[in-house]
Amino acid sequence: MYKLRTTPSRTLTIWDSDFDCNLQVDSILLWRQFVTESDDESTASISEIVEHNGLEIRKKLLEFIYDVATSITENPRTNHKFRDDFDYFWMTQFHSRPYTQSAELNNLAKVFALVEVIKVNAVARLVIHSSNNNLIKVFASLAENLKIETQIVKVNSSNQTIPWRTRIKPIVPRPLLAILAMVTQIKKSLSLGQLPTRQSADGSISIFDYWYRFSPEVTSNKFGSQYWTSLVDHLDQSGVNWWHNLVDQHTVSELKNAKKMCDEFNQHRKHRHEIVDAKINLRIFFTTIFDHFRVVASSLPSSKYETTFADPISGVNFWPLLKREWLNSLRGYEALINCLQFNRLESLLSSNTKQQHGVYLIENQPWEMALIHLWRKYSHGQLIGVAHSTVRFWDLRLMSDPRQFLPGSKMPRPDLVAVNGPLARNSLIETCYLETEIVDVEALMYLHLAKPKTVRAANAKLTILVATDYLDSATQTQMKLLNEVVTNNPNKYQILLKPHWSQKISNLKIKAQVVSGKQDLASFFGQADVLYCSAITSAVIDGVCSGLPVIQCLDPMSFNLSPLRDSSSVQTVRTAAELNTALQQLGSHQPDISADELFNLDASLTRWTKLLQS
Repeated sequence: MYKLRTTPSRTLTIWDSDFDCNLQVDSILLWRQFVTESDDESTASISEIVEHNGLEIRKKLLEFIYDVATSITENPRTNHKFRDDFDYFWMTQFHSRPYTQSAELNNLAKVFALVEVIKVNAVARLVIHSSNNNLIKVFASLAENLKIETQIVKVNSSNQTIPWRTRIKPIVPRPLLAILAMVTQIKKSLSLGQLPTRQSADGSISIFDYWYRFSPEVTSNKFGSQYWTSLVDHLDQSGVNWWHNLVDQHTVSELKNAKKMCDEFNQHRKHRHEIVDAKINLRIFFTTIFDHFRVVASSLPSSKYETTFADPISGVNFWPLLKREWLNSLRGYEALINCLQFNRLESLLSSNTKQQHGVYLIENQPWEMALIHLWRKYSHGQLIGVAHSTVRFWDLRLMSDPRQFLPGSKMPRPDLVAVNGPLARNSLIETCYLETEIVDVEALMYLHLAKPKTVRAANAKLTILVATDYLDSATQTQMKLLNEVVTNNPNKYQILLKPHWSQKISNLKIKAQVVSGKQDLASFFGQADVLYCSAITSAVIDGVCSGLPVIQCLDPMSFNLSPLRDSSSVQTVRTAAELNTALQQLGSHQPDISADELFNLDASLTRWTKLLQS
């Protein structure tokens, strides 16, 4: 499915820009856009090609990540033995493989697809319209390996607004960023200085999560979590240590409020709560500085990594695209934070009594790699990573090349991964995750879906509930399509906008009621006729299972991460025309998925009880 409709001259033009392409050439490949109704048959989209060939491209990505990991960790010149034979590589962003744009996985996938496009269509010449110098260098590496000609034409790359933090960070010296990170973390720790907490009894449970997503009914002395829902009360008579990581609390007032809440939660007779970010002392401080120095020193010179990031199959060298984030993980802000997280966790786990079970939210974050290593170093019990939401096709954080599961693999992973139903289980097995390391539990975050579906009254105007995501490009694409549709029919629609909690929507071009991003999305379902969301968020699950029609918007700069990627119960749109059509066809796209097809919804938590008593 890599065949283009027209390549008569064997010249392929790549248009790497958000601006409309008005070139009159034989064959155009859009790098940042989808094909619209105004484009002729000479135009194709690399994003669409990646989507159609997802299984093959995903396999190539995972193979490449494994090959790089092996090359770095097994080479004495490039490995980063941190402490106790723990390789710092496992805490880098490259290993974390998030789907953020800075990680460049989307561009990597597109390049892998482009290699096949060139081969299948016998392309002999590339004309590249781009201003992305790093991507241009990768194209040059590709052309050299495939022995084809290239021509570079510089164009304006994007008309999207880039946040000032994103623009300024690359030009700030990394040592300065490291100092800033340490100062910021010390201030946080001092503001969070908590009352001394008692140790839980030997053989108790430690649960690691985030200081975020509290239940709406949380009270001053009663902890409640949207992550763990009824499991909190289920463990009421058990000795539980709750270890929370900060998410977005930065101001002094937010930190003082967090301290107050945590101290009040600790009034519970058997449960102990502590914010990991509060831990700081002279030992943690100086050990972190020393560890950071060692990691920085071991990363010199950076040129030694250049050949490491070359794909052994295609020969394409991805180092220009990956260099910045790789060095950020080894030097500067991210490296300092990783070292500090490691030492905070070591202080916690070395001083705590032996734990029977450890449970944490598995997202392949750097601190999780430290947790796995240190949990075993200090001989605690069974460690369980919980896939608390859904496992999505393009979310590579929980996926690895099958070779990572062979005997002798050094990649840190928990004893078990707890999945919340058939959807997550099948997704992991599809990517060759070991079935012996998967255990079924109840879907704590989705137990509410077992209730009868809400009956909604028709609104005078079609009410669109808009849920955005934290990726800026996805939000801007989603809002651009919505603006075009609503502007053409201003009296037809009513907009209820719930931005992602980390975003502030500005420069709205349409009239909308904006609600708090921290509120539960499901609380607005009764007011809406349709849910319009990105193809990244798992909110599509809540909408479909509640009986609300769902339209998801694809972003050409990111993956289709929808947990219902191939389901006929949702409509997927790429252009304003497709969104307009989808809104007209809501009656013929009523969701027909039952929640228990996707999740384990036993309210008595039989599976969780069995797991934590084993």
